[in-house]
Amino acid sequence: MSNRTAVWVAIIAGVIVAGAAVSYFQTAGSDSDGEAAPGVTEAVATLVAVGDCPWGEASCILAQGIERALQTGNIDAVMKFGAPRFYICAGGNLGPLPLCEGLGPDEGRRGYALRRRFSAETAVSEAAAKQRLQSFVGSVRSNARDEVGSGGLRLYAFSCDRLAVRVQPVSCAHVGIVLSAIVADGQDLRREVLIFWAVGGFAGRTLPFTEVWDGEVLPEEVDVLFTDGGKLADLGDVHVIDQSLRR
Repeated sequence: MSNRTAVWVAIIAGVIVAGAAVSYFQTAGSDSDGEAAPGVTEAVATLVAVGDCPWGEASCILAQGIERALQTGNIDAVMKFGAPRFYICAGGNLGPLPLCEGLGPDEGRRGYALRRRFSAETAVSEAAAKQRLQSFVGSVRSNARDEVGSGGLRLYAFSCDRLAVRVQPVSCAHVGIVLSAIVADGQDLRREVLIFWAVGGFAGRTLPFTEVWDGEVLPEEVDVLFTDGGKLADLGDVHVIDQSLRR
């Protein structure tokens, strides 16, 4: 792919994200009148502006769209902010699994990368990705509290694990949108993160997310993720947004 083609691909993808955001924001009002998904009892009627955008305003717009859709339990709207990758499979159940199961050599499918923190990455279909997100949202316990605050699913931070190259008009090439909630696992409650990874584009926009991570928050990570920011081995540089509006 030539440099010029890559630029146009980035521009087009950025326009798609912007269009999805506008479309969802225009329809969010009608969604807010219905019942929230199980465990999501703190859905807000209007979006709270995020004024602290460490890696560009576009990433904040994307993050707010994802947060709003999750808080109203609208997983279909969440997926509108994503874009599946095309994976080439090696055949014989080789390649990203379970997406490549049953495919022959040089065949491929589109899907999303999913990862449980500190575990191996898998690739799944869009339907499976939606099911994973629905399961996470359904496990949220908004009425619970811990040292961080309420258990509702909210945007807390951004992360960057790969800086952009000089020719890009963005500072981060791989932006993590870090949300967190208290979730139920049987009788146990614990705080977890839900992270959407998106690419910083050559057009200065943040492109759709292609990866979703989840996982437990370790005790030694609480200050980095929710108060002070800093660096984590798997997330890179973490920048905590203003918590005064989020408690």
